[in-house]
Amino acid sequence: MYKRVLQPIVFVLLMAVVYGCNQKTQTSLPSPLQNDSASVTVNEQEDAQKDGKLTYKQVEQSKKDKSGEYKIVVDFPTSGNPILVNAIREYISESLGISYAGEMENNMQGSYSGDLGDGQKMIDYYFDLKYKEFKNAHDEMAEHMQGDVPTYASETEIHYLYETDKFVTYEMKKYEDMGGAHGGTFISGMTFRKSDGRRVEWDLFTKSMQDVIKKGLKKYFEVNTDEELENSLSLENTYLLPLPATPPVFTKEGVLFTYQQYEIAAYAAGLPSFIVPYNEAKSLMNTTGNNLLP
Repeated sequence: MYKRVLQPIVFVLLMAVVYGCNQKTQTSLPSPLQNDSASVTVNEQEDAQKDGKLTYKQVEQSKKDKSGEYKIVVDFPTSGNPILVNAIREYISESLGISYAGEMENNMQGSYSGDLGDGQKMIDYYFDLKYKEFKNAHDEMAEHMQGDVPTYASETEIHYLYETDKFVTYEMKKYEDMGGAHGGTFISGMTFRKSDGRRVEWDLFTKSMQDVIKKGLKKYFEVNTDEELENSLSLENTYLLPLPATPPVFTKEGVLFTYQQYEIAAYAAGLPSFIVPYNEAKSLMNTTGNNLLP
């Protein structure tokens, strides 16, 4: 039983997503656009395709029982450039398969092998995996624990966030709690080039970003000097600040940098984040990156 309980804790720490008590207010990805996407009509899809826009519908699955509460909500692409649509669907599958609990080798990333066009079937597949995993862990704990057994929770949302004529951005928010002192939160996103579905990664940034990162982190931590910033971080070496483990996210306001908890600072710091306006980001990127910017 102890092995089963400790493994999720270790895994959460390794993924740097522990959500601490009394943490700094998080700067998360901007809220997803509100959209009655579940009722996208054929005419709307045809109009969107003419405009080069992506259309999507919301698919979800949820359950609540004595073991806890579980939910997955996804803005699933329905039409647009077929290459782009397929790339986003693959991203959704891979993202839903990321596991923060159970045996560490049991990462189910992208394990769905059914029809990528069937959003509900994909959601149901990953939901069933997560529900069974958490319910089995809860039931195992109940067998060996006296008194009330903590309830578990797993909630994942993947939403359409922003779009231009050149790219589409999705965001992912994940929260899981296996009855510990606090749960684990992970926030990320992905930007896709509309022409071919290419995922935007840090390789598009070819210039040194040390000054930009330092400036952004000083703003986040509300400090002015290098020494104050160093005291806010948990890094041994602040002379070379690392890029976030999660990719850059192209938002309406600019390029979003997001560090997960424990990645560069204590959990109480939240998820250190900042936005670099596009007029500043252009000087940091290669031609491929600049061609994507608004």
